[in-house]
Amino acid sequence: MATRFQDPAEAGVMLTPPTGNLPFLERCASLGLAAVLVASGVFGIVSARSTTEALASARLASTLNDDYEAARYDVAAEESLERQYRLAPSPLVRAQYARAGKGLEQALSHAAALADSAEANEVAAILRTHQQYVKSTKAIFAAVDARRPRLVARLDRAIEPTFGSVQSRVLALSERQQGTMAAIVDQLHATQISAIGMSLALSAASLLFFVAYFGVMRIYKRQLAESHESEIRQLAAAAMLDHLTGIGNYRAYKAELSREAARARRHGETVALALLDVDEMKQLNDQHGHQHGDWVLETVGTLLRGLRNTDRPFRIGGDEFAVLLPNTTQLDAKLLMERFCSSAEERLLGGTLSIGVAALSGESCDPEVLQGEADAALYAAKRAGRNTIVGFDAQVDRMFPLSPGKIRQLRRLIEQEGVSIVFQPIWHVESCNVLAYEALARPAERYGFEGTQDVFDLAERVGRAHEIDMVCLRATLERAKDLPDGALLFINMTPQSLDRGHLDPKFFAAAVVAAGLTPNRVVIELTERSITQIDIIVEAAKQLQTLGFRLALDDTGAGNAGLEMLSRLPVEFVKIDREIIVHALTDRAARGVIAGIVAIAKETGAYVIAEGIETEEMLSLVCDPGRDEDPHQRGVQGVQGYFLARPTADLTAAPDLVNVRTVLQVITDRQALRLEHYAMPDLVEVPRHH
Repeated sequence: MATRFQDPAEAGVMLTPPTGNLPFLERCASLGLAAVLVASGVFGIVSARSTTEALASARLASTLNDDYEAARYDVAAEESLERQYRLAPSPLVRAQYARAGKGLEQALSHAAALADSAEANEVAAILRTHQQYVKSTKAIFAAVDARRPRLVARLDRAIEPTFGSVQSRVLALSERQQGTMAAIVDQLHATQISAIGMSLALSAASLLFFVAYFGVMRIYKRQLAESHESEIRQLAAAAMLDHLTGIGNYRAYKAELSREAARARRHGETVALALLDVDEMKQLNDQHGHQHGDWVLETVGTLLRGLRNTDRPFRIGGDEFAVLLPNTTQLDAKLLMERFCSSAEERLLGGTLSIGVAALSGESCDPEVLQGEADAALYAAKRAGRNTIVGFDAQVDRMFPLSPGKIRQLRRLIEQEGVSIVFQPIWHVESCNVLAYEALARPAERYGFEGTQDVFDLAERVGRAHEIDMVCLRATLERAKDLPDGALLFINMTPQSLDRGHLDPKFFAAAVVAAGLTPNRVVIELTERSITQIDIIVEAAKQLQTLGFRLALDDTGAGNAGLEMLSRLPVEFVKIDREIIVHALTDRAARGVIAGIVAIAKETGAYVIAEGIETEEMLSLVCDPGRDEDPHQRGVQGVQGYFLARPTADLTAAPDLVNVRTVLQVITDRQALRLEHYAMPDLVEVPRHH
């Protein structure tokens, strides 16, 4: 029998409105929906605005990146043309040099107009330095025209720091702008991720209140995300492309080289690298115009894109290209490049290429070594007369200035910390006591370096000087416990460790304390030979002084940065370069340089040390400057060198104090009448070690 549902009234039940929490929940739902709608609207506006601003910043960064890339190519062309004029002077070369300089100035001026005020000021400073370089180069050209090779050589040495400053600062701007571009792309990615996360949260909240609204918002946000993601991908791809040839640029090349080398190591495979250089590119530009030159570069890029699907081409310089060839031996890569050259010569209307090829496999596949070997092979191809292909071998390795073998050994030395430390005493002339010990690094013989300078020269050229510094600092501090009580410790440091922020002053101070010393017993030696970014060096050095460290300017008189460093940085010690002292034995002008350094040090309160003393004649010479005119004028106050004591690894064995004191006493007795009023400066309390 069917069930019958009764009307409530028939059953005697009176219906009443719902009670309890229903009205409250209804109001909460309404308010929640309204809040979601308002939040969604605000989020949409903020998201669109921030994304638009980020995209505008990315476009600006891309334009600046192109300007700095163009400036980097032009500054390299200036150097090449300046050297070419010295070898084969001609009006044509001078005109090319002028065009390269004008192109550099135009690129930097355009960048300055777009950059912020701080970067614009930096660019303006580079332009001023560049104008000094151009002015000096005109003097070199005039000397070349007058056939005065010695004057050319002297002028070239004088302007080398100026050009190096322009080149390094332009390169730094280019690399920094590439980093900025990458950071902006990363920021866009982060913004996109945040937008997607917030969209999902809002969508989930909307679902609780209104299903239809949730669906509309989800569709809208997905479309917005897809649109932004597409533009982000386009910007990221543009940052990795060369604007002329359409293939990868230098930044893309470095990233892909590291990835491919890591893949080869991981899977035990072989990867080859071919470096290509368009022969006589400047002559092609001169004969047919720069449009023709651009056509040549575009054609090479087009041909490289036609290689195997697995091969990846890049333009890494003005007329330089690179091709990564995965799973390819050196022999196969060379054969492939030979076929490529045959087709390229036809397409380039007689233009030719020089190519260097190298390959590594498995665990030996290091990107720096692979790059070095391919560089060496390309260098050999150019020396062989161009229009040729050379594969890397032992003979090529010996020929190349930056030997990949040496780079490998340098890397091993850094990884294994293969240095030992010896100490050379620094003597205070008047008291005939040891003032300090200078820590000197010695590379182990198994790495094949001729000496410490050989290691640091190579490390500076490949950008690893700061790593060698850290190895030497750690080795020195391990020996700090052997230092006699009260003696100062002089430690050499390359400016690169300071001007690139590799040394953390507070961490270094903590390491010194942990080794049993205090910062005021440690003297940091900065050589003026390789100081380029003086502003950064001065700021970093002052931070060290704030923590208690003392500073010494090493090799004073050997370069051009010494006077500026002395005027801007209150160093406690000044060390006169050995070569100046050697020349002063026979050269009056060099003696004047020593006297000048002593006079400047007197005004600044710095303590003067002469290094490299190898004979009694040298010792007598350095103690005299300035006293003929002023009997109270101090000469050099501290000395070190083989004549007094050779470096030793054993600090527990005191140097021959008797012999050294006898020699020093002879020197000081000669000056006794003029030194009656001399007293040791308050700067250093002379330790007395017996």
